[in-house]
Amino acid sequence: MFYTKIYSGIYGSSSDIIDGSTQRIKYKKKSSDIDTRPFYLMVIFPKDSENVTVQKGLFIFQNVGQFGVKTITTTLMQDFFSNEFIITLKCNTISPDLFIKKVIRQDNIKKLVMIKNIKSSDNSDNIGKGYGSEVREIGNFYFNEKMWGRLMDKIRYVAGGRYNLFEFEQVAYDNLKVIVDIGGRTRKINLHNLENLSIIEAIPDEIKMADGHPNLSMLLEHFTKVATEYLEEMVLYIR
Repeated sequence: MFYTKIYSGIYGSSSDIIDGSTQRIKYKKKSSDIDTRPFYLMVIFPKDSENVTVQKGLFIFQNVGQFGVKTITTTLMQDFFSNEFIITLKCNTISPDLFIKKVIRQDNIKKLVMIKNIKSSDNSDNIGKGYGSEVREIGNFYFNEKMWGRLMDKIRYVAGGRYNLFEFEQVAYDNLKVIVDIGGRTRKINLHNLENLSIIEAIPDEIKMADGHPNLSMLLEHFTKVATEYLEEMVLYIR
């Protein structure tokens, strides 16, 4: 594992920098000023073993609130590897199953949105991809452990393949979306399209210093543990 620090910020508009305690203006930011923030990027490459050839690695990007550098960094890296080495760098979520276990929990699931494609009995209506769809939403869940386990098995099955059907109350649905609460915000997840979604890990409060930035040595130790957990879930190529 190695890491790098990326500085990023935005410019193009003026603003007032205000003291949070006194509410007084400390500085008038010009449109040409850039408010840069440091972001850590961890890069992890597992080692080959006698029976495993590693085909995947990990990027762990630090976000600060709504700010981050993932999109611009991966785009520039893809351009670099393509132009310099004629290599395609593909960045997807680690594994659908790990994403499901990390993001969908019994205490944060809000709704299931189930979609069933409906075909008309009139053949002339079915010339295109389909004729219509039936959408069913259910919420206000209450699960015991057994019921939750059965539901999660079905959700994980759907997430495991783009064309896997979701069966609920003896009805097969073509598409399943799950609405969950993540950090106080409602998010709708299409379980048939997890490739470009990201897992968000909160940085423990004890790692943050007085200035709001993480203690580097503690951050590296924390994400080494996180990366080890992820690597155990990733699908590797077996010789």
